[in-house]
Amino acid sequence: MKAVTALFLGLALLTTPVAAPAQDREAVLVTSSGQALDAFTIKTLLARAGTPNDYDAHAEVDELAGRTAVVIAMGASIKGFGAAGVTAETELARGQELVDKARAEGVKVIGAHIGGADRRGGLSEQFVELIAPQSDALVVVAWGNEDGYFTKVAEENGIPLVVVDKLPEVAGAIAGLLP
Repeated sequence: MKAVTALFLGLALLTTPVAAPAQDREAVLVTSSGQALDAFTIKTLLARAGTPNDYDAHAEVDELAGRTAVVIAMGASIKGFGAAGVTAETELARGQELVDKARAEGVKVIGAHIGGADRRGGLSEQFVELIAPQSDALVVVAWGNEDGYFTKVAEENGIPLVVVDKLPEVAGAIAGLLP
């Protein structure tokens, strides 16, 4: 009986499918700079595409430990600030701390802007201006780059830029930039 059990166990191990490469990747950290729901949208898109990720809109520097990449979604939400109990100043400081720690630890920073023109002006502008030029790569939706802002930032700072035409394309663009 033990021999039969061992045989079936051995066959089960041999026929178990190997995980897809995306599932073998270490989970990327997804967070926000500005507390807009854009980071949650990115988390959802990545999960649907099979890219492991950990979402924390309020991620602190200790969450970068052991990671190879962090995606920082840029865009402000006053409602998000209220719900998180933070101010624009504390959120800007958190964003800078994340970038500084990521650089010190060799963690790739992927700046993402998916909110379009609505998340480019007003309160959002300072979060975009903080994260975009310090990113190692940028992924943006075309309708958020109609004025060429991200193209200019990428060119001036030698940052790879991926512009997507459709929101679901964000996941593939980010996955293609992961170490």
